[in-house]
Amino acid sequence: MSRQRKDLMLEAFVGEARAHFRLLFYAEKADEEGYPQIARLFRAIAEAERVHARNHASLLESVGSTEENLQAAFQSESFVNQVAYPSLLKEAWPLEDKAAIWFLTSARNAEERHAKLYKMALQDMVADRMTLYTVCGNCGWVEQGGPPPKCPNCGRDGETFREIS
Repeated sequence: MSRQRKDLMLEAFVGEARAHFRLLFYAEKADEEGYPQIARLFRAIAEAERVHARNHASLLESVGSTEENLQAAFQSESFVNQVAYPSLLKEAWPLEDKAAIWFLTSARNAEERHAKLYKMALQDMVADRMTLYTVCGNCGWVEQGGPPPKCPNCGRDGETFREIS
């Protein structure tokens, strides 16, 4: 793939992915304010933006076998929690922005957990074991099995966890 094509598709992908999430946030707000029709429109267009992002990503990323994908996901999560987030935190500390530091630290911790889960998933795949996963809606911590009484990462009540099917 030429560098030019990759740059174009990456820029398009990032834009569409951001639009997807921004519109989902707008939909939540519209629901909170009692505008279900507007929320529905935001979710519909968010889904269209997701399709666009998927299409752009198809030219950027290759999808291999499940085992290859687990290995790639493990490597990506390991990089994020060992290199990317520590670098961001190094820049955030001098700013003394407590919210940014907390969100970055919380995400780094969750990413480290994600890498461990990918490793365990390879074992589950070989053993043909099904695992239940729940996700903290506050910080993104993933737990195997039902929700814990409190999130090990952010300390929120276990009711913030959502089961993933």
